[in-house]
Amino acid sequence: MSHTSIDNSTLILRHGHRADEITDEAVEIRAKELALIDGRRAASVTDQDRARALAELRGDHLPATAFDDGEADAGLSRDPAEPRSIAGERTPIYNEPEDQEMQERLVLEGVEEAQHDQMLAARRTRDREL
Repeated sequence: MSHTSIDNSTLILRHGHRADEITDEAVEIRAKELALIDGRRAASVTDQDRARALAELRGDHLPATAFDDGEADAGLSRDPAEPRSIAGERTPIYNEPEDQEMQERLVLEGVEEAQHDQMLAARRTRDREL
């Protein structure tokens, strides 16, 4: 059973499968991973884990994308000795607003998925050491 469909134009893979459809199996796998990350056995999945898994797979917890970027007056370096940058002139934006929002959402989804995978790998490594 499918819980939702994401925009079909995305070709993002999640654990080797297309991310455009969220199935009961995908929710259950994600819920087991969340239980492992929380320090519980995969067999002890709760309804709260399933709700969190569904929300993560849908992207409900991601912040809204913003078309306008904040103005930065500092350099790209964190070095305090580097002088402040001169902002110069703003160049025109050639992307359509929808393209920009889609790109931002894909980046956020990728970052969230990478963070999830890192937490899961850390938990599995810790469990092997015990």
